[in-house]
Amino acid sequence: MDLVSRLVFVDTSAYEQKNYQFGEHALGRLQELVEGEKITLLITDVTKSEIQSHLKKLSQDAAAKLKKIQKEAMFLRNTPDLPCYGIFTKQSSDSIYEIVNDKFLELIEGDCVEEISIGTVDPKIVFANYFDKKAPFSNDAKKYEFPDAFALEAIRNIADARQQKIYIISSDSDMKSYADSFENLIYLSSIDEIIDSVIRHDVDLAEPAKFADSNFITLQDEILERVQSYLEGSEFYSDVIDNWEDEIVEVNITEIEIEHKSLLDVTTDEAKYEVVFKCNLTVEYSIADYDRSPWDSEDKAYAFVLQNSIIKEHVEKYSAYVDISFENALKVNCHLEDIDFIDARFELLEQNASISSYKELDINGD
Repeated sequence: MDLVSRLVFVDTSAYEQKNYQFGEHALGRLQELVEGEKITLLITDVTKSEIQSHLKKLSQDAAAKLKKIQKEAMFLRNTPDLPCYGIFTKQSSDSIYEIVNDKFLELIEGDCVEEISIGTVDPKIVFANYFDKKAPFSNDAKKYEFPDAFALEAIRNIADARQQKIYIISSDSDMKSYADSFENLIYLSSIDEIIDSVIRHDVDLAEPAKFADSNFITLQDEILERVQSYLEGSEFYSDVIDNWEDEIVEVNITEIEIEHKSLLDVTTDEAKYEVVFKCNLTVEYSIADYDRSPWDSEDKAYAFVLQNSIIKEHVEKYSAYVDISFENALKVNCHLEDIDFIDARFELLEQNASISSYKELDINGD
């Protein structure tokens, strides 16, 4: 992708996509590009408030879940030498919010950040789009799109006034529809795309980026092997599992391929990528069949519960950060340093599966 502007607006959904990890990984690299004056980050006042509202809610949820875990895992108080003992440190939602909000403010308070007021927006335009069901008001929850609508209009005003193109980064399809309607707005679905584009078009980094890509290709088989090994030793979760009698019996990984990679950082000695792995998995489920199971009306319970064996073919996508090194810029020294999955919870989603086998088992499991 050719870099056509250094003005970038990042929507709340794009920050959420990166788990609000300000100062780390992709958001850390974004901050480095801002601080290095490689891009100018635009943020509207309403977007800032929306992000801080999300951070506050997530902080409250995290504090509540931590309190619940502390109670349920009380036995671990007997193991002060284990790393997990730290969960018993008391944390309030306010203290959690203060930390993450400070990191957010570090990103948006730099010299190459512009805060745009929605006060420049003509409300008549927003309401006209609302009543005409134009983007970003094309879904059923239209009233919740007003913050986005005002933010987008404010950004478009900047693009028109300066006669410059602006990147709109969002995972929201309505924002894509809006951006596609204006020549000066360019939609990107992920922060990774702008990072990758800036790096590849920076004269100082052009050759290191090319060299890093060649090393990545050299290490590709090793990367895939390590990912497969890691996944084979991991725990999977499925939205098919409804109760404690259902279970995932076995997961076989039949194929893994690299669907997409984005260069997040590069020097003459190392590079960091975000990689999306497309995985084909054959999964055997054991699912309770209450319709076939005998009900004891006197005890008001099932005499026993029969199971069905279901085999499904899943196509899932998992993302990871991949670090490679090539000391002294020598290909002979290229080495795979680390693979860090963005989400360690590997989901098996019903929407990504098809049934290849279905068998009703008897009481003996046959």
